Amino acid sequence: KKVTDPQAYEVLKPIVVEQREVTDEDIVNFMMIPLCLETVRCLEDGIVETAAEADMGLIYGIGFPPFRGGALRYLDSIGVAEFVALADKYAELGALYHPTAKLREMAKNGQKFFG
Repeated sequence: KKVTDPQAYEVLKPIVVEQREVTDEDIVNFMMIPLCLETVRCLEDGIVETAAEADMGLIYGIGFPPFRGGALRYLDSIGVAEFVALADKYAELGALYHPTAKLREMAKNGQKFFG
């Protein structure tokens, strides 16, 4: 049985701006959007040369679920434009949730990372 420690709320009180209910989908988005955007930045900045390289690094390096194919394959599966719209929905959370200009251009042009 899960038990909440009231002291945890006291520790967090100085940094909590607002308290709100979040869904399981929100929690997934809180984690996936920054991961995907950082992967996009790595590709754009030349840290990795190809989308496949970036995805393989995530799968073998941090254990990204192989059946998802990596962050950029995941972006392609939901659609780049849909992902940009999703990231914009969480933009108030900070710069980690802001799509790059190049990603916005890809979304506008209907481009993908693979194929």
